[in-house]
Amino acid sequence: MLPLWQIQLLGLAALLGFFKFLESTAGMRGTGGEDSLGPLLHRVMRVCFLTIIWGGWVYSQPLLLPLFLAYLFTYLDLSELNGGRAKVAAGWRVWGWLRDYFPLELHKTVELDPRQQYVFGIHPHGVLPFGSAVALQSHACGFHRLFPGLQHRTLAASICFYVPGYRDLVLAGGVVDASRFSARGVLRSGQSVSLVPGGATEALYADPKKDVLVLRKRAGFIKLAMQHGASLVPIFGFNENNTYEQWWADNATVDAIKKKYQAIFGMSLPLIKNIIPRRAPIHVVVGAPIKVEKVVEPSREQVNAVMEEYIAGLQELFATHGPRYNVPKHKELEII
Repeated sequence: MLPLWQIQLLGLAALLGFFKFLESTAGMRGTGGEDSLGPLLHRVMRVCFLTIIWGGWVYSQPLLLPLFLAYLFTYLDLSELNGGRAKVAAGWRVWGWLRDYFPLELHKTVELDPRQQYVFGIHPHGVLPFGSAVALQSHACGFHRLFPGLQHRTLAASICFYVPGYRDLVLAGGVVDASRFSARGVLRSGQSVSLVPGGATEALYADPKKDVLVLRKRAGFIKLAMQHGASLVPIFGFNENNTYEQWWADNATVDAIKKKYQAIFGMSLPLIKNIIPRRAPIHVVVGAPIKVEKVVEPSREQVNAVMEEYIAGLQELFATHGPRYNVPKHKELEII
């Protein structure tokens, strides 16, 4: 019989493969803006995942069973799919420590009307998105003072809400699932949404010498904004990519392996040289809103046209503020 840890590893690999299959069929993202899995299957998948992660310890230590069952109750509430939880983590001191460590600043370029809705596009992702987490999800940089009354939720990959502990942290920060129906639910509630269009793939391109954005084929957030008539707002975190350096960043073979890993498991695998993030002055600049006409079912041509307008606004934001905040100052922006 296989050792318990090997059984757990095989079960986890099978479950991650199942997640990837569902994503490829738009199951986890939702179809037509609605949840195509349903709450029962969502909960079954979470029970399977938690059992694989904790089952061995509970089996070997029966006294852990009450703790397991108690956590299961909150683990299955599906908060991330239904608007999220209260932002109880926004005032935690750890955000202030992170702000001072890098250091990190938030900059406003224009006023944003809190009566309007926005889809904030955050760039770049970096290995870990410190800029967006500290500047937008907490009170450390004064987002609530710079943009009073503006309520928003940040979207994160579905896998974030399966990992015990980490799930509770991101929920406490006001983060919700990035599935299509979840994002639309937030906008229907009258709030705005923020997201990193480049996602985990963009983390593989994180390089202190240049900023590479995975954007041109990530039009889902453009379509989302058009369907709700929400203005698009580009946000750029200057020097976000300076906090980590990767091994073999320009090696084609290693790059192919990392992309294959992501294709199978749905998670990126940056090969970082440093565990502790390096200090770098991160400047998160909120750009001017781009007005978007509401179109319930926009055509591909309409979406592409708005995408080009968004990219132009993002490039202008980079060109305007890059010379002041970039380290090094000659850093270039590449959009793929």
